[in-house]
Amino acid sequence: MSKETSRQFSWRAFVSVLTALSFIGMTFTGVILFVVPPGRIANWTGWTMLALTKHQWIALHLWFSLIFVVASAFHVYLNWKPFVIYFKSKVTKAFALRAEWVLALVMCIVVFLGTLGDVAPFSSLHAWNESIKYSWDKPQQRPPIPHAELLTLAELAEQVRDVDLETMLTNLKARGIEVDSPDVVLGKLAEVHNMTPARLYGIALGQTVPSRGYGGGRGQGGRGTGGQGGRGTGGQGGRGTGGQGGRSGQRADTQAEVGGDYGQGGRGRGFGRMTLKEYCDEMGLNVNTAVKKLKDAGFKADPDMTMRAIADIAGTHPSEIRTLIESPIQ
Repeated sequence: MSKETSRQFSWRAFVSVLTALSFIGMTFTGVILFVVPPGRIANWTGWTMLALTKHQWIALHLWFSLIFVVASAFHVYLNWKPFVIYFKSKVTKAFALRAEWVLALVMCIVVFLGTLGDVAPFSSLHAWNESIKYSWDKPQQRPPIPHAELLTLAELAEQVRDVDLETMLTNLKARGIEVDSPDVVLGKLAEVHNMTPARLYGIALGQTVPSRGYGGGRGQGGRGTGGQGGRGTGGQGGRGTGGQGGRSGQRADTQAEVGGDYGQGGRGRGFGRMTLKEYCDEMGLNVNTAVKKLKDAGFKADPDMTMRAIADIAGTHPSEIRTLIESPIQ
């Protein structure tokens, strides 16, 4: 009979594998977070990737990062002697400025200063990241106001134009959604009924299908009738009301116009989703001059950044960016 030998648990092997696996998990979740939309978009539309929400990806990334940091610390502790050798001279065996770790330190300093100084290529990476995140932004999917899912129905009715609380409650009840109190948070109510805040808000407005039409128009005969996608015909010189879904369509287009993402008449490619270079090319403007104007005014700008990204970083409205770059040089 062969003698069975018990194998002892190896902490060194455990820590090494844990460090490697947590690094893979941290890297993968980091790549996902690089492309996720801003919270106001992800939360409103119920954005998911691989069946996980943005908050779940953030939580996974935080935990994998924490495990990686702790495991790395133990890894250094268990391999301290080999690690110290990297900092010693091969000749004198004493601590010395070796080229390998000096170069590594210099590279980290360059990245640190270059990122804070917002110079290429570091600024280009950030601009690319912003353009990816905001590529998810669709005018017809935006909330009526940022983070509307965090508001109660009563607060939403107070802050959003053309939204009546009683109408919302009636529409929700008609679809079998009972609301105990107008102080219920929109996002929580949507979660209870297993739907996105955007979908619940559409039901509250009386919208049965997503509408992209404009609820007003010109014509004869006073109040209009809803056409395809909520497009209505109004009285002469007035604004009509759409049929089923018409009011929602009007609201959606109003939001788009306010957000500066539709062209004249609410059509065409979104202004906010255009990069600074694309907008300058379309308007016949010099992009370098536009960048200089924005930077002189204190804005963070790059030709590859979207108009909305420039505005959001500065905490202003996209229309201000357009006004600034189109203004004559003083």
